[in-house]
Amino acid sequence: MSTDDQPTPIASPATQLADLEPDSTARAAALMAPIEAKVRERKAQERAEIRSATLHEAADVALTLDFTQLRRDKTDFVSFEHAWDLGTIDASNALRRLARPDHPSEQTTKPKTSAVTISRIPRARSIVYIVRGAPEVPDEYNETRTIAPTEITLTYRAAPDSQLGRVHAYVKGWWMQKGARVHAEAVGRHFTGDLAGWPEWLAAEARLHDPDPS
Repeated sequence: MSTDDQPTPIASPATQLADLEPDSTARAAALMAPIEAKVRERKAQERAEIRSATLHEAADVALTLDFTQLRRDKTDFVSFEHAWDLGTIDASNALRRLARPDHPSEQTTKPKTSAVTISRIPRARSIVYIVRGAPEVPDEYNETRTIAPTEITLTYRAAPDSQLGRVHAYVKGWWMQKGARVHAEAVGRHFTGDLAGWPEWLAAEARLHDPDPS
């Protein structure tokens, strides 16, 4: 029998496994790649959900704080109880903005620096709302006309203003005469000073929303 007719030697199992190992590793890596990507995506989502839930919880806690929890005398804050309320509301809103999914994380955002330092001291709180069915108020400059209220703005100052006092109201509405509107555009009137000089219903509105009724 010639050498050409001799059978080819069979490689040992170890040799065969060694030859197949590179291909097997590549195939396994290709199969695992999408799974690993899904795992990373899920972990990132879980971290984002935990972060959002934590910030929302912090916002809720900040929103429940009130002046009495500081255990300080009012004079420590120059009677700025409502300034504390504003601060907690601002803190809560800031935390909720951070909790938005589209908000950039701290790791990817560099803090902006500025040479300007701005001090902000709240002096007043205002509330604006639409009204329907409120009694008409006398026009300040025309005795024959009244104003049918459509919107009220109430402003409460921490300390009385020399001209406007502590509480100031602006009543916006339609100019009326003998039960009919006489002007196409809305007009308004300011009310200041002692509430005793205001229309009774308007004084009641001012007391209703006063953050410092004392």
